[in-house]
Amino acid sequence: MKIFNLFILFLSITITTSAQDFIVKNNDDVIRGTIKGTDYFSVFISANDEADVILPAKDVKNFFWNGDSFVSKGFANGRNFEYRFVKVIEMGTVNLYSFGGGTLVPQVKEKKVRFRPSVGIGTGTGGYGGMGMGGGISIGGGRSSAPERPAGAPAVRYFIEKPGAGPLQEVPMKAITEDARKPEVKNILLQKMGDQPLLKAKIEAGAEFNTRDVTEWVKEYNATKK
Repeated sequence: MKIFNLFILFLSITITTSAQDFIVKNNDDVIRGTIKGTDYFSVFISANDEADVILPAKDVKNFFWNGDSFVSKGFANGRNFEYRFVKVIEMGTVNLYSFGGGTLVPQVKEKKVRFRPSVGIGTGTGGYGGMGMGGGISIGGGRSSAPERPAGAPAVRYFIEKPGAGPLQEVPMKAITEDARKPEVKNILLQKMGDQPLLKAKIEAGAEFNTRDVTEWVKEYNATKK
């Protein structure tokens, strides 16, 4: 019984630890603690629940927060790249992400922050798990010069990619109620998943192309590639 109780205690500690928020930096260092928010350009964490730290997306590979995974991706901004976090909706042969609409970085006192990201745009060819850069993608709107004091949450936008088959593409799902945009969404989905005959037929016959349908199609496509 004593051995069993010790096992239960160990299992409980393991589950608690694994559920803790964490950030993986570009050098593979892991910062654990409590993530307090993100403005999709930077992430704010209370490292080991003691010191407040703000890290820009260009210095981070990914982070895990409240059961969700976020990855840092490069987006075209004029002739440069800037890094932004996107939330992972589905991941596999085809990846589906969302950008914006989440909790923002709360206001913090300057003296508590060990590191503040510069406003400069990050360049380079970083990525996560071999996923391609967002070349050719441009997201409108600049970031706040003070990431801990954002003016408002970005609107939710959706992006899809098939690593090795081109860059990220935006899926304009907020506009799919407009008949003029439905062919655009359909063509993007067929480019990424049209090599699976049954799914291709579903996409071609689709009428709504809402977030739920697109998510289910990506999930179904990835299941056929396992």
